[in-house]
Amino acid sequence: MANVTVSTKVDNFMTGTSQFATGLTASTTQTQGGGLALTNVINDVTTVANANDAVVLPTAAADNRTTVFNNGANVLQVFPASGDNLGNGANASTTIDPGEFGVFTAKDSTNLIGVISTPSNGVTLHTGSGTLTRAQMSNGHRNNVNGAATLTMDTVDADTNFEVYTIGAVAVSVKAAANDRIILDGTALDDADKITNTSTAGDAAAIRYDSAAGVTASTNGWTDGGA
Repeated sequence: MANVTVSTKVDNFMTGTSQFATGLTASTTQTQGGGLALTNVINDVTTVANANDAVVLPTAAADNRTTVFNNGANVLQVFPASGDNLGNGANASTTIDPGEFGVFTAKDSTNLIGVISTPSNGVTLHTGSGTLTRAQMSNGHRNNVNGAATLTMDTVDADTNFEVYTIGAVAVSVKAAANDRIILDGTALDDADKITNTSTAGDAAAIRYDSAAGVTASTNGWTDGGA
């Protein structure tokens, strides 16, 4: 995700509903009337089969807040409830890019304010294996991956600073160049070894220059994938 910090107060604003839902699938109708109705405070949409597949927010009520994560492979379309307004006209939708999220807060019974995260330092969507370019390894560049893949690094330099995120439950590895090594969550691996995720949507690795010998990788539980 982008470097955005969001503090969300979770209230029981809808009686009888749960607070968190994951594994949600956006509707292929791509319409307000047929979109997936969101009924939770925090909603993790993991399947967006087509660009602009749709979800629909709960009916606005003052100070209610709904968070929507797009962990699908395509742009997610978000509609307000019928008659509500996200700030761009009654019933008009907005979109959330893959790997991003939106926080929607109701000002009253009709109008909402939406804050949607955006990648601040460039983003690339990888659908399969390949070698990362220098640009994709620098300046905090984010590499989203939505298919099984091994991303092979170029030789590191002092500007190496990038992130890898998985969109969907896919197996992803990041492999060091021939003479470089990765320090994975504090443990130094062998030269040219790769780190491998847990095949879970939202797996993430932040990779930073350590020395001429290689990089450090801070992850959510990635493992040594060997050579």
